[in-house]
Amino acid sequence: MKSVVLLSQLAAVGLAALALWSIRHELTEKATTRLAWMATPALAIVVAAVLLIVSPGKRYELWVAAIAIGLAIGAVAGAMMKINQDVGLGLLRVPRTWDGAAAAALLLLLALARFVTSNLMARESGKFGVLGAAAAFLAAYLAARYIVARVYKVPRAIHLDMIRGKNPHRTLIA
Repeated sequence: MKSVVLLSQLAAVGLAALALWSIRHELTEKATTRLAWMATPALAIVVAAVLLIVSPGKRYELWVAAIAIGLAIGAVAGAMMKINQDVGLGLLRVPRTWDGAAAAALLLLLALARFVTSNLMARESGKFGVLGAAAAFLAAYLAARYIVARVYKVPRAIHLDMIRGKNPHRTLIA
């Protein structure tokens, strides 16, 4: 059982690092595909699920509240994003945003904290479930931000000819 938890926590750290790497297009203002845009929230949900499953403190009411608040704040953040799209190539581009990368970085920090405190320090958990709730909040934030941006903002986005992985160096509108 201990080895399964250890492997789960290591997997969470690796997936959280991959989620942080997958959101680099927002920091560099480069065009990327819709599928690549979806990778970060999908990985964040998996990381949060793993951290909730291996959490020694099962506080479901705290987790539900964290998810609900994350969804609400993420929806507002998604509605405020400025997006351009290349309809023909299926590319999306946003100006430099820090909130998604910060959420992904915090998720990586939470996964590392769970791994270090549980395995390397052999520290007993307080069994409050706060770390799992924080991970659930961040995953819900990233997921709602993506869904609202994809469903609400992208259909209204201005077309701009782009090349995948490049910054067209033009001003984003709407």
